[in-house]
Amino acid sequence: MARPPDIAQHLGSLTPPQVRALIGSLSHQEAMAILSDWSQWSLPYQRLPEGDWRRWVLRAGRGTGKTYTGARTVVEVARDRSKIRTGEIGLIGRTYHDVRFTMVEGPSGIMHAAPYDFRPTWEPGNGVLTFPNGVRARAYSADRPESIRGPNFAWVWGDEVSHWPDLDRTWWEVVEPALRIGWARAMLTTTPLPDEALGKIEKMSDTVVTRAATFDNPYLSQAIRNALKERFEGTRIGRQELYGEILEQTAGALWTASMIEDHRVDRAPRNLARVVVAVDPAVTANADSDETGIVVAGLGVDRQVYVLADRSMRGAPHDWASAAVSAYYRFGASRIVAEVNNGGDMVESTIRAVDDRVAYRSVRATRGKVLRAEPVAALYERGKVHHVRGLGDLENQLTTWSPINAKGSPDRLDALVWAITDLVLSEKEAGPLQGYL
Repeated sequence: MARPPDIAQHLGSLTPPQVRALIGSLSHQEAMAILSDWSQWSLPYQRLPEGDWRRWVLRAGRGTGKTYTGARTVVEVARDRSKIRTGEIGLIGRTYHDVRFTMVEGPSGIMHAAPYDFRPTWEPGNGVLTFPNGVRARAYSADRPESIRGPNFAWVWGDEVSHWPDLDRTWWEVVEPALRIGWARAMLTTTPLPDEALGKIEKMSDTVVTRAATFDNPYLSQAIRNALKERFEGTRIGRQELYGEILEQTAGALWTASMIEDHRVDRAPRNLARVVVAVDPAVTANADSDETGIVVAGLGVDRQVYVLADRSMRGAPHDWASAAVSAYYRFGASRIVAEVNNGGDMVESTIRAVDDRVAYRSVRATRGKVLRAEPVAALYERGKVHHVRGLGDLENQLTTWSPINAKGSPDRLDALVWAITDLVLSEKEAGPLQGYL
């Protein structure tokens, strides 16, 4: 069915006086009819997909309006008696509290999303919404899946499904079998977490997946945009929270996203006790070469480690040496630490060819990568290492490299390990990170 003329787009092309004049020419009923027309104001990712599908997953970042989309879609489905002839609508949240105060009563919930001429009555004690045409929607809690057994659903809205206690069991053993009345379809809205259960649902041939990023919503205020961008942009977790990506949880990875995100800082202390630039040089310099890892980290007077910058790059020896020296001066480092297993004396000579005044220390790997990395990962686990923002590529490598199925050379990871080891290991100590673990 063709979409009606885009009134919202037309209004957006008018000047404020023209908008006021147009609205002033409408009757109250005409103005309310336009405001209530979801087809006019919804964004492309908020509209019911076309075609024959059973599940619609709206996987979106924060501020995209996914809760309002779920609420308004319930209203539009309830209004269409051709879809809801028998059965009822199921509203499923992580808990009943979430259903009531987010999906129904919340600022983006059904009671606020419903237009004036189709507002349901709500019985919170019974968890039942009744629309003017008699269609009913009932609240259910995913943390009590046994309560969902029995009903026949014509439509289901499951909100923030990635946060359900057991999405796989609840969906396939309880919710899916209840979708058996007529048109019977489901909508799942969520900001995703690494979850095999959601991936399983998305991979089904009769599932449609719609993705949306925070910045796809033109109705989001600039202040909120700026706040979310400042909070998440340039971090690995930002790909999840802003862009709705599913971050892979790599089996056996030494670092997890939460180990980094839970201890992130907006900025490091101004007066750090010591700063180092660590370099893990690539052996070759061509388009297919590994990157040279260049990571800057500092030790605070609070005995906490702060990861300040990632200057890793792919380039000729003079290029990465110049980048390392530049970081040395930019961050007031006490020295450059470089691994020399592959480059030997060439590494130091290359750096000194750029600037022979820098303090330099060579390190050589005599133990396996995992043995070197594990003590550093343990520091993260104990909350002793803090990342500033803007280290997304480094964080992605930390959380996706695993000794179980190691692929490629984790150059950024190696440089980070050398930097932190140098900061917390004095030459007199017998073992790495002594006193920190």
